[in-house]
Amino acid sequence: MRRRLMLGLAILLVSPSWAEGLPVEVAAKYLLIVAEAVGSTGRVACREMDMAMYLKKQGISVDAKASTAWAFTAAQARDYGAEGKFVICNEKKLLAEGGSLAFEKVSGRITVFVHQANLARSGVKLPDSILNGAVKI
Repeated sequence: MRRRLMLGLAILLVSPSWAEGLPVEVAAKYLLIVAEAVGSTGRVACREMDMAMYLKKQGISVDAKASTAWAFTAAQARDYGAEGKFVICNEKKLLAEGGSLAFEKVSGRITVFVHQANLARSGVKLPDSILNGAVKI
C-alpha cells in the first residue's frame, strides 16, 4: 500500500501539464496521498469550502480534530500550526505562517517544500520517499 502511495506521488510530481496554480482536484490528490502516508487516512481538518466539498465527495471526513490539516490562507496556516497540526498548503509562502508541507508549481513542475521546524513541531514523521524529493526549508 505504501509503495502504491509513493508511486502515485511520484507520478503527480513529474506531470508538467497543469495550469498555473493547483486546481482543487489536483491539490486534493496530493493531500490525500500525504495524509494517508502519515497515518491520517480518511480525516482532514479543512476550512476552505471548495476543498472541503471535494474531500467529502471522495468520502473523506472533514474533521476539525484531525491531526492533518489543509490551509489555504495565512490565517488558516497560523491557526492550524498553533494547534500543533501537520499543515499542508498549496503555496510555499504559507510555510512561514505555520505550514509544514507545501505543493507549488515551479517551472512547470509540481515541487514539494517541507518546513523542517514546523514539521518537527507537528510530531509527524514523513516517509523518506517524500522527504528525499522535497525542497527543505
